[in-house]
Amino acid sequence: MKKRHDAIHVDMLRKKLDPQREHWDTVYKLKPDYFGETPSEFARRALSFFKEKGAKKIIELGCGEGRDTIMFLKEGFEVIAFDYSPVAIEHLMQKAKSNQLSESLTAMIHDARDGIPLTDECVDGIFSHMFFTMQLTEKELDFIFQECLRVMKAGGFNIYSVRNIHDPHYGKGIHRGEDMWESPQKFVVHFFSLEKVKRLARGYEICHIGEFDDPSPTYIKKLYEVILRKPEKKKE
Repeated sequence: MKKRHDAIHVDMLRKKLDPQREHWDTVYKLKPDYFGETPSEFARRALSFFKEKGAKKIIELGCGEGRDTIMFLKEGFEVIAFDYSPVAIEHLMQKAKSNQLSESLTAMIHDARDGIPLTDECVDGIFSHMFFTMQLTEKELDFIFQECLRVMKAGGFNIYSVRNIHDPHYGKGIHRGEDMWESPQKFVVHFFSLEKVKRLARGYEICHIGEFDDPSPTYIKKLYEVILRKPEKKKE
């Protein structure tokens, strides 16, 4: 019982210290489908890659209201979707139900800083679009990347995008520590250098690092797209 009480206490404390969660909830309440209903081009590229590699079951971190999640579900994937916004998860579940896709979806209100609540080597891949560019310290990021490594099967792929230091908004606004800056829209963004991408790939094989422009609200952003692979187990 004490362990559960401690967990609740930690979660309540984190909520007090994390106005970003409340900000996202407010945004999703006031502007449903904030990022639109059309899947991102980045997710479309990830979809093609996962299909080519034979992936069937994936995790989506920071799924938001599910514009990309729904696409993966429609394409026959089993998706475990995480977001720390209860409002976002509620919207996603409503969309899945209206599209008769609920059976293939597991949606969880969860903060990835607490780890990924799944068993070892249980998914074929992990997808995230600008999740790691949230207000996460490098120490927290490293922990989450290692959790991703743990839950993926050998040969699985972690495909993600992040804002980078070539973005015109890097270094502007209120500095929130490390390479994090708060925008006029009150979003705290963690901008990645190429060196940081490589540091966080500890234990992975780096398959691809590219750069692209993303036109999502409210302005064009400069992003890295990264594909990491979990190495195959060495034969004894």
